[in-house]
Amino acid sequence: MARQARAESETGYYHIMTRGINKEKIYESDQEKENLLQYIKEKAQEIACVIVAYCIMDNHMHMIIQAEKHSLISMMRKVNISYAMYYNQRHKRIGPVVQDRYKSENITDEKYLLGAIRYIHNNPVKANVVERAEDYKWSSIREYQTDEIILVNRQAKEEIMGGFISKSDFKEFHQIEDDISYLEIKEEAKENKEKRAEKIMESYFEENGITDISNFIKKDELIMKLIMEGISYRQIADLLSVNLNTIHKVNKKYRP
Repeated sequence: MARQARAESETGYYHIMTRGINKEKIYESDQEKENLLQYIKEKAQEIACVIVAYCIMDNHMHMIIQAEKHSLISMMRKVNISYAMYYNQRHKRIGPVVQDRYKSENITDEKYLLGAIRYIHNNPVKANVVERAEDYKWSSIREYQTDEIILVNRQAKEEIMGGFISKSDFKEFHQIEDDISYLEIKEEAKENKEKRAEKIMESYFEENGITDISNFIKKDELIMKLIMEGISYRQIADLLSVNLNTIHKVNKKYRP
């Protein structure tokens, strides 16, 4: 089946994600992350692409790029080829390094752009790598909060920061949560929901002084909390060791 052509963004902004083949940690070491940053910097300058934000995790990488569609495609192809050659040589392996072609999503307006930047910067927080987004070394949040410029285009940074009163305001913006799935593939979305469900359960048990989960009988309230958070019936059933029929009955009872 032929691949579907990528749609061109009317705003010129794109949210990009690459992921390691078979979810492998292809950006795991500091040296690998440094090299990836260098490849992106070189190719962006060569092909006239503007880097607005980024975050490099161990097994995937997010970027927001402003560019013409053909320039974006060219840049990402060159970055992935260069990095694959480096990675294969470093690890004495052959074959693909990145899973499929990169994922992309058109950014439609300023609100969505800012939300995507926040989402990217908060990736390490959601993955429990750091407690605060600004503590993560391999994202652009430090470039936004200091005078240091590594990869982000200076003019793009100034335009983004122009929408905030101060750097503190920008920092507080990152504490806001929304329920938009920014370029999440199905596996990522499921993993994020599971982590959110676990946090809800931990808080509930702590607030109600529950220490022995095996003797936890009155589950209706917790089930409704999880349902209202958008956790699927199947995930709730697995987490609480109840059947799907029980969850349907609880939802019908409290939300007819």
